[in-house]
Amino acid sequence: MRTRILRVFLCCVFALFFVTAMTGESRAAVKYRIKLGGVGSETQPSGIGMREFAEFMKEGSNGEIDVQVYFNATLGGDRQVCEGMQIGTVESGVVASSVLAAFVPEMTIIDFPYAFKTEAAARKALDGELGDELSRLLLEKGFRLIAWGTNGYRHITNNKGPVRSPDDIKGFRIRTMENPLYIDYFRELGANPTPMSFSELFTALQQRTVDAQENPITIIYPSRLYEVQKYVSMTGHVYAVAPMLVGENFFKKLPKEYQDLLIEGGKKYAVRQRQVTEDADAGFIEDMRSKGIEINDLTMDEINVFAERAKPVYEKYVDIVGRNILDLALKSND
Repeated sequence: MRTRILRVFLCCVFALFFVTAMTGESRAAVKYRIKLGGVGSETQPSGIGMREFAEFMKEGSNGEIDVQVYFNATLGGDRQVCEGMQIGTVESGVVASSVLAAFVPEMTIIDFPYAFKTEAAARKALDGELGDELSRLLLEKGFRLIAWGTNGYRHITNNKGPVRSPDDIKGFRIRTMENPLYIDYFRELGANPTPMSFSELFTALQQRTVDAQENPITIIYPSRLYEVQKYVSMTGHVYAVAPMLVGENFFKKLPKEYQDLLIEGGKKYAVRQRQVTEDADAGFIEDMRSKGIEINDLTMDEINVFAERAKPVYEKYVDIVGRNILDLALKSND
């Protein structure tokens, strides 16, 4: 009996030793750790893309690169993630273009209403000359852009009726981000923009503190804003991007093969994340329709009327981005 107990004990000891040794080897195999931060959840398209990016980097490096993904602003807001990349406390992030504009003013072009009138135009610009120029400017500030992801177009929701022209939104109290360009544009439309934090939005809509709001479908649906809004008007006034960045100081420390792997992973992230966003938009819209929400699609002629009202905003902000950047964006619509 004692012999049997001794054998069992020794087997357990050897098993524990083996597992510990293997774990040690696994940990020793990791040469580079990458903290990848974002403010969205893991179920959003950018979150799905971030997870798959982490898996790709692990497999492509045979476990030598460990990408640790942090959702829901665990590493701080977009600005804190950007500052972390500059000083080296964060290696990578998926951040909003409006926040990047604080570091590279030319990034403000992304928020120009109707800079890209179609998805094809947006991709043509960001994957072409405009994207190259913005990438160059970001690199000067310590950010290496490896992917232009997207959250899709921003649309208007409200409780009063379909929005098919600027006259339909006149007098609306509409929640916007704390972004001067957005505020100025909605004033041009005749609305009363009300900047507030997103965390306050659902209650503000529910209590009729505001009449309307604007966001991508991939935020409207998961946040259940349709429960307190009756109409979704597909104005598509801004193409919201979700760029993935790597701190340049960290990037330069990597061997060439892993630099190339990061860039390849970024390309895969962009393709995958865009497709997930497109599929999610279609599915979410269909489900909102089934719940009785009225979805109003606009014609290109109707969209052009909204775009025309943006001209004063363009003139006000063109000096921030530069005429050359504006021209690069607009020519994608040709």
